[in-house]
Amino acid sequence: MSKKMKLIPELRFPEFVNDGEWAEKNLDKIGDFVGGGTPSTSNSEYWDGGIHWYTPTEVKNGKLKPSIRTITEEGLKNSSARLLPKGTILITTRATIGDAAIADYKCTTNQGFQSLIVNKKEVNVFWYYWILRHKNKLVRRSSGSTFKEIGKNEIKIIPTLSPKKEEQQKIASCLSSLDELITAHSDKLEALKDHKKCLMQNLFPQKGRKVPNYRFPEFEKDGEWVEEKLGNCLLQKPEYGMNAPAVPFSDSLPTYLRITDISEEGNFLSKGKVSVDREVTANDYLSEGDIVLARTGASVGKSYKYRQKDGELVFAGFLIRVKPNPKRLNSELLFQILATSNYWEWVRAVSVRSGQPGINGTQYSNMPIDLPPMLEEQQKIASCLSSLDELITAQSEKIEQLQQHKKGLMQGLFPNTNEIR
Repeated sequence: MSKKMKLIPELRFPEFVNDGEWAEKNLDKIGDFVGGGTPSTSNSEYWDGGIHWYTPTEVKNGKLKPSIRTITEEGLKNSSARLLPKGTILITTRATIGDAAIADYKCTTNQGFQSLIVNKKEVNVFWYYWILRHKNKLVRRSSGSTFKEIGKNEIKIIPTLSPKKEEQQKIASCLSSLDELITAHSDKLEALKDHKKCLMQNLFPQKGRKVPNYRFPEFEKDGEWVEEKLGNCLLQKPEYGMNAPAVPFSDSLPTYLRITDISEEGNFLSKGKVSVDREVTANDYLSEGDIVLARTGASVGKSYKYRQKDGELVFAGFLIRVKPNPKRLNSELLFQILATSNYWEWVRAVSVRSGQPGINGTQYSNMPIDLPPMLEEQQKIASCLSSLDELITAQSEKIEQLQQHKKGLMQGLFPNTNEIR
C-alpha cells in the first residue's frame, strides 16, 4: 500500500479533497488520559451524593444514562478518581475493552476506565468515533491472565491519523447526525413494541377472566372465551425434530432450523444459516402454519411460526413441531398467544426440573389456551397483531440498514491505519 493511500481516507468531503494527507500522531497528543477510582464502600459518607460514578457495564452503544451509583465530594477526595468535565470520552479498559461514550455532564468513573479529556485543538466527538472505529487497536494491546486490561501507557502510544479541526468537525457532525437518526428510529421501534404489548394485554383475557378488556365490536355478543388444551386443537400429536448435527450451509443440503436460528421475536435468522447432512422426507420439512417450540435449556418456550418466505426448513431435535387444525385454531393466533405473559408464566411453572428446564410434547399438548368461540374473532385478532409485527419487522430492518450504512461510513471516513502499528 502506498503512503498516499495510507494517509488519506477513502471517502472525503469535497471541501477537504485538496487538504493533503492526515497527520500522524500518538493518542497522547489528543488530550489527557485519566484513570478512575472507587471510594471505600464501607463509608456511607462517600456514597449517594451528587456526582455520577460509572462502571464499564453502564457504557452501552455510546449512550450514558444517569449512573447507577453516585458519590459525594468527600468520596471523590478519598479515591483515586478525578472529576471529569462535560465532553470527556469515557473508554473502558478492563474485561470489556474499547467501549466508549461521551459524558454529557461532569462525572467520574471506577478503575475500569481510561477517560480522555480532549484538548481544545481537537474535536472530542471525532475522537469518540475514532475510538469506536479502532477498538481493535486497544484490544490487541491488552494483556492479563485473569481478565484482559490495557493501561494508560499502552493507550497513549497508539498511533493515529487525523485531519485539521475543520475536517474533524465535519466527520463528527456527519456521524453524530446519523446516530441521532438511528436513535429516533430506535425510539419508534420501542414505541411500536410497547403499543403491541398494550394491545396484547387488552385483546387477550387476563388471568382469571373469560373475556378480554377490549373486543372488536362485531364480537361483543359472542360470549365468553373457552379454555382448550392445545392438543385438542392440533391436526396431529406434537413431533420432535431431527436428531443430527449441523454442518456448514450448502445449497445441495437441507437448511437446518435450530433454537439459535430463532430470534427473540420469533423470526428466522437467515444470516448464519446451516445445513443438515441427512436424507430427509417431505414430512421433515416445515409447512405453512407449522409452529416449532423450544423444548429444553435456557430458551425453553421460544417459538417460531414457519413462513414460506424463509425457504425450505428442516427442524432440529431440540424443537417440537405443532400443526394447528385450521378448523379449530388459527395458527397466527396461536403464535401470538405464545408471546403473552400468561404463556410465559405457564412455561416457567411447567419447565422446572432438577437439571435443565424443559417441556416435552405431552406437556405442550396439555397446555391450556383461552380461545374466542368463533374462528372469525381468532382471525381478526391474529390479523391485527400480525400487521403490527410487520411494522416492527420493517422498523427493525430500517435500523439495521442505517447501522450498516454507518459501519460503511466509519470505514470510509477514516484512513486504514493497519500499517502504522
